[in-house]
Amino acid sequence: MTKKFAAALAATFAATLFCAAAAQAAGPSGFGAASGTAPAGAPQGFEPAATTVADILANGKDDQVVVLRGKFTNLIKSDKYEFVDEKGDAITAELDDDRDWSMIVKDAPVEIRAEIDRDWTSTELDVKSARPLK
Repeated sequence: MTKKFAAALAATFAATLFCAAAAQAAGPSGFGAASGTAPAGAPQGFEPAATTVADILANGKDDQVVVLRGKFTNLIKSDKYEFVDEKGDAITAELDDDRDWSMIVKDAPVEIRAEIDRDWTSTELDVKSARPLK
């Protein structure tokens, strides 16, 4: 009985070690590790954020948070303004009237953090914060 118990215990231990080694080698799946975009040890599957208006218009997703540098050039209506990035591409940006935007000056460089607001016919930015650039 002791030999059978020892053999069963050894088999269970070996199976446990094999499963643990296989789990470590495989790692979590579904996070884009196969694409090789992130370095080893870094979180996997996170796409780089858009940094230009052209990126936003081509690849931006609704509610995606982006950071852009550029300037506000024109008032379109009410709380909608034209924002032009450093490459000269323009997009409509909404500055909600429930916030203080006094740091924004026409044609002065700023960095904005905004959410993309995309629907069937248009893409706009809903600005969450802004800071002047010197």
